[in-house]
Amino acid sequence: MSCRIRESLPALVALGLLALPGCAGLRIPDSLRIDEHDWAFFGRTQTRTNATDEILTPPLQLVWEQDITTGMGFGSPIVIDSIVIITNMKGELLALNANTGKKFGWVTLGDAMHGSPVIENNIAYVAVTNSRESLVAFDLQQGKVLWKEEYGDIEVTPLLLRGKLYFGNTAGFFFCVEKEKGELEWKYRIPDNAKRKGIRSSATTDDSLIIFGAEDGSLYALDAKYGSERWSYNTGAPVFASPAVNNGLVLCGNADGLLVALDAKTGALVWKFNAGTSIYATPSFTQQLTLIGTTGGKLYALRTNDGSMVWSREFNSVINSSAVVSGNVAYFGTLKKELYAINVSDGSVVWSQTLEGRVKTSPAIAYGKLFVATDDKSLRAFAPIQSK
Repeated sequence: MSCRIRESLPALVALGLLALPGCAGLRIPDSLRIDEHDWAFFGRTQTRTNATDEILTPPLQLVWEQDITTGMGFGSPIVIDSIVIITNMKGELLALNANTGKKFGWVTLGDAMHGSPVIENNIAYVAVTNSRESLVAFDLQQGKVLWKEEYGDIEVTPLLLRGKLYFGNTAGFFFCVEKEKGELEWKYRIPDNAKRKGIRSSATTDDSLIIFGAEDGSLYALDAKYGSERWSYNTGAPVFASPAVNNGLVLCGNADGLLVALDAKTGALVWKFNAGTSIYATPSFTQQLTLIGTTGGKLYALRTNDGSMVWSREFNSVINSSAVVSGNVAYFGTLKKELYAINVSDGSVVWSQTLEGRVKTSPAIAYGKLFVATDDKSLRAFAPIQSK
């Protein structure tokens, strides 16, 4: 079917007010202005803390719902300047109005996208799998691909830091790439990787170091500028979760359910906690607590300084995504299609909502809304119920 549009309608298309079945294209109407309160990265910050200063008080109500073609991966929605930008498992990059849910458009850039896009200066950097050219830069305002480069299958969210993109691939190589043309700056190979154990852990940073986990069970810290290994720590089981940095500590869980806290500069073990079942989520933080969910259905709150348990709560379903913290409330979803808000002080449920699909993707909070993707091909926005 031809997707030709009358010349009198381009403005409507650019604003996302007209959608034609089968037509693909993505262009946002204005230049993006990133604010400190935006949810601009997977985990909100480059240190992946999953917490915001914005207060979102339950109970919440559904304010819009949008079909996003298929489910998302293990990243999170990105919300910048009242625009939600997501990728999905069909290799599509989509942009939506954060207030109404209307699509500005979408474009297919490859095969499955497991992580989140990275945005800077109107450019979206996305990583794809099962595609020859697996790292793509797309200009959201001009609506065109700037470059594509081959870096193997990538199942993570790239880290953008001082003009460089950092990411690993499924063959066990980790790359630093400059953002202008996608050219390689340096490459690191996991040592003794004869069995090609890969990297499915999105990197974090403490500013001078780039830190990530790998299927060989280790956490690695590389010099951001040169790529030399500063330290590594063997957790004893494959690491699929993305680490987070908070108050000088690197925290990350492994497939055996062990959560470790390491000194970010040296890699020395500060404390460890055995949750008993696999951890795939990135930790979330309040001022004093670390929250972590498990495939066994428990959510734990630990003191960040020493790892002692403050409380645990059973939710009887797999928790694969991170909780997102807003004041004294944390929001998260489960594979039993439940969305929860809990009091972080004691783990009590203060609000819950049954959804149509399972929650595998971490939520995001921005512009007075909670954005939740589910595997029934939907993105939903919730907002506090306004008192009459």
